[in-house]
Amino acid sequence: MNLLGSFAFGGFVPSAAIAGVILLVGLGAFFYLGIKGPTEY
Repeated sequence: MNLLGSFAFGGFVPSAAIAGVILLVGLGAFFYLGIKGPTEY
């Protein structure tokens, strides 16, 4: 049971962290392009 809990914890946290980082990068790029201007890339 301890091994199963450790595996679930070790598998859930990295995936959640990666999803959070991707979401933050996407929002950052969206606001950056929106502030800088849609015509200037």
